[in-house]
Amino acid sequence: MKIQRRYPNYFSGFEETEHEVSSKEELLQIDWIEELLKIPNHMGMFYSPSTLRVKYSQPIETAPDLLMSLTKRDDKVTYFVVGYIYGDGSELGLEDYNNFI
Repeated sequence: MKIQRRYPNYFSGFEETEHEVSSKEELLQIDWIEELLKIPNHMGMFYSPSTLRVKYSQPIETAPDLLMSLTKRDDKVTYFVVGYIYGDGSELGLEDYNNFI
């Protein structure tokens, strides 16, 4: 399954990166994801299901799941979209971030 790094719209000058992974272990070995795991109080990598896939209950290749990074700060969970998952994030063994916010 393809993972594509996401940069906020106000970022520029960064090279697009894509990775082919077939497991959570492979995902966690990607260099930029390894850096995210070093953030203090980092809870891990999660996915947010594609709203189109949820709405229509079928795989839709053009509507990726979102790769989410969650961090616990005080009593709150902070989350960021850090990438796109072209496929079903649950198949990688990731948990739905909605269970933690």
